[in-house]
Amino acid sequence: MASNDTFTAEVPKRVLESTEYAVWMDKADGSQSSRIEAAREKIENEGIITSAKGLGSGLYEKKWNSGLRLYFAVITDSDGQATLLLLGSGKGKEQNKAISKAQEALKGKKVFTGNIEKKD
Repeated sequence: MASNDTFTAEVPKRVLESTEYAVWMDKADGSQSSRIEAAREKIENEGIITSAKGLGSGLYEKKWNSGLRLYFAVITDSDGQATLLLLGSGKGKEQNKAISKAQEALKGKKVFTGNIEKKD
């Protein structure tokens, strides 16, 4: 069940991975990676992300009850196409470090800083 500050949102179906995300995924345990991959599949198939929360400056997180987080942003590529960029993940003590890495990964990118469209 989502907390009061989370929402379901429409997002671009096109998904890219940052280097930070790829490094995290290589180290993730099976339960974490399977949750992340299921969320990615829903994004790519339906253009929907659930349990999202805005963190400011165009950075968002998807939250799971287990404490796992997936950090993402909507960026505009060189062709002007909106793309969802996966930035990394964190859980527990890793969260602040993961957020800092996600913010750093966004530097130099054209980040959509408006609000992503809420579905609920």
